[in-house]
Amino acid sequence: MSDKHDIETYSKLAEGATFFLDESFKYIHEALSSEFASDIFEKMLNQIDVTDQDRKIANNLEIGNDTIEILQSNIDNPLSKETLKNISAAWEKANIISQSKTQKFKLNHKIKSIELLGHLNNLGFLVETLVNRHLLFLVQTKKISDFSYSRISIAKIMERLIFIFKDELNQNKIHLNEITKLFSLRNKTVHYTPDNAIALKPRISELIAIWKQCQKIFEQLEKVEKFNEVTFSKRIEHYINEFKANWS
Repeated sequence: MSDKHDIETYSKLAEGATFFLDESFKYIHEALSSEFASDIFEKMLNQIDVTDQDRKIANNLEIGNDTIEILQSNIDNPLSKETLKNISAAWEKANIISQSKTQKFKLNHKIKSIELLGHLNNLGFLVETLVNRHLLFLVQTKKISDFSYSRISIAKIMERLIFIFKDELNQNKIHLNEITKLFSLRNKTVHYTPDNAIALKPRISELIAIWKQCQKIFEQLEKVEKFNEVTFSKRIEHYINEFKANWS
């Protein structure tokens, strides 16, 4: 079954992995840029003076406390045109600043921006793609049988990783705790329930730990494969360093 896969298969898997890696870090940069813009915007809002017309509108505004009632209500604009214009200008300026500059966030900062969904999904796809490529390598180099390959290649991702690294895990030479956390977080994006939407806010320190363990996992795969390519462990290391230089 593995005989039908030639150099083109490896090339397509490498292209896919490259795409997922690039996209995952594009989204995490966008997430932090979005949160930087929100911080700037909040400070600008505090500097916008409330007008007499705003106060008059607020005094006449009737809003209930029921969530569904609020969602279904047709509320007129609660602010004056002048204030809305100032708010719009502040938001535009905050986004322009965030696109041209960066800000250092604390390691315990919780990331809440919606772009986080793109980061976690693509990072998970990256790991799965490289694991799938490695399993193909193992069966084509006769390190595992066709029967083993047919069973393990359709297993859950953590089962595939445990299969690949069973000896290293038994000898405590490698750990998968952060990879487990990655797929736990990604499951929250795949099953974007009301509870998961609220719970999905990992700290920067958690993501960095996940990235570093991904790098170690890739290094272990590369030691066995010895492919003549710019390694994915080096690529993700570059992205980690770039992120830390910009945001943490």
